[in-house]
Amino acid sequence: MLFLFQDPVGDDQGLAYRYPRAALFQKAGEGYADLLALAGEEREGRLVLKVRLSRYPNPLEGPLGFSLATVALWLDTGEGGEEALLPGLSTPPDQGFEVAYILTGFGGEKRTPTGERTPARVWREGEWVAVDTGIPPGPYGYYGAVGLFDPFAPWYLRPTSPEGGPWTLGAPPGSPPVVDLLAEAPLDQVKAYQTGILKPLRPKGFALKRESLLAFALGGASLLLAFLLRRP
Repeated sequence: MLFLFQDPVGDDQGLAYRYPRAALFQKAGEGYADLLALAGEEREGRLVLKVRLSRYPNPLEGPLGFSLATVALWLDTGEGGEEALLPGLSTPPDQGFEVAYILTGFGGEKRTPTGERTPARVWREGEWVAVDTGIPPGPYGYYGAVGLFDPFAPWYLRPTSPEGGPWTLGAPPGSPPVVDLLAEAPLDQVKAYQTGILKPLRPKGFALKRESLLAFALGGASLLLAFLLRRP
């Protein structure tokens, strides 16, 4: 395993969001949009991301064994990138995403900031939902969010409205259409909702590798300089 980010249990309420009132959602209970973890693995040279939700009710009979949640993942893989993640939610400056993945109980999509969409291979591994990103592992930044599945919405995320409704989330104006954000500390999620800025999570292993390479390069340069200075 390359990394494991754990998200607090039971924080799938946004900022006091109200879930849709339709019986479909009321009968499903709680926890089906509660993000618990994001993990990364390398398989055959490609990055596989795995998401864990608290529960997987499947009233709509999705082939992947769940049907009420939509998971969105954005990866910061290089310089620049798109900073707008969703309406009401952005990245910090200069930490935008270059590729995104949408996971539902009916399949997956890979998206780019230019609007390109291609199918992504998604499957279940026990309590995890896995996606083959098609890219190699790297020192990326990761953004994640979970909302309620809507097959007609741009990101397959059920929209919000101040008054809520049978099929919409009740939330303050301008709120993002997601009920849980990938954040390891509860206060980090609260701050992200309040400011509209979600900070990326970055694996420490890759950061240590970059620092080690830098230290190695500086050490080599020092040895070379010492050798040259000692030459007659």
